[in-house]
Amino acid sequence: MLTFEEALARSAEIHNKRHALLGNGFSIACRPDCFTYGRLLDEADLSELSVDGPALFAAENTTDFEEIINSLRVAARLVSFYESADPDLAARFLEDAERVKAALANTLARNHPDNVGEIEPEEYAHARRFLLNFGHIFTVSYDLLLYWALMQEIVPEIKSDDGFRQDHDEPDAEWVSWDTYSGGGYDQNIYFLHGGLHLFEDGPVLKKLTFSRTGVALIDQIRDALDAETYPLVITEGASLEKLARIRRNDYLARGLRSLAKCHGSLFVHGHSLAANDRHVLRAVVEGKFKAMFVSIHGDPDDADNREIQERAASLAAERPGEKRLEVDFYDAESASVWS
Repeated sequence: MLTFEEALARSAEIHNKRHALLGNGFSIACRPDCFTYGRLLDEADLSELSVDGPALFAAENTTDFEEIINSLRVAARLVSFYESADPDLAARFLEDAERVKAALANTLARNHPDNVGEIEPEEYAHARRFLLNFGHIFTVSYDLLLYWALMQEIVPEIKSDDGFRQDHDEPDAEWVSWDTYSGGGYDQNIYFLHGGLHLFEDGPVLKKLTFSRTGVALIDQIRDALDAETYPLVITEGASLEKLARIRRNDYLARGLRSLAKCHGSLFVHGHSLAANDRHVLRAVVEGKFKAMFVSIHGDPDDADNREIQERAASLAAERPGEKRLEVDFYDAESASVWS
């Protein structure tokens, strides 16, 4: 397995452009006590479910909210085939799936670091040195850590543009908006592929919360919105096809997937397991223009989970035939020193 520096050097031999796809591991490396699914499940309020929430997760032997959401929706589709089934049971499954989605958003916000200052300056500096290696940065996480790291006015300087601007109709608003007509603009290079806690849909307008226009910490604004039962744009559907269907209904999210598919050079996949529930994202990689993919491995490369990641990466590479085959390699996640 390569070190991160060796992976950078090898990518330079292939193409002069590099881009990053970040998974939840990027945030877990900074604050594992906040962002692992096990920790989120411990903190989640599942009391609104029609059944015992923790027991439901235990029955599926998982801490993954998306797996539970998917299982409930599959159960709702299947139960109607059984004549003796309670006619209201499918509706209960779907309602509980929505309650699990809401619990995930609420728990992420409640468990999130309270403000940008809770991350140390040296941690941001490490993260920025890591991010500086990439032209375009895509993330499937919903939290604010990437956003906070990019907003820091410290060295090294990073070119970053998430496509949000002063709104044309409400220039003095406390929020900024993504311009559907310009598609975020030519310079946009930061994409939250599954939305984020700081993004809210308001009819045709996608709003981004700001501190600079309000003086109120973002996470406090997010918590206030959740208390008012206003939910951020976060794609928590359990299955990849359901996620893709939701993404297609939002110009910003759809633009992100298209941009991923259009990138040239090498893609560094950091903190992502290449799991099937993100097949729509991986499909954009396979059907896109990347020549090589470098995948981070955390811990022992021979343990079962990491073996599975390597097998998934090899399967993706095999989907590209002949001369267009995607070159795949692996690097030690710890050697990237993302936060420290």
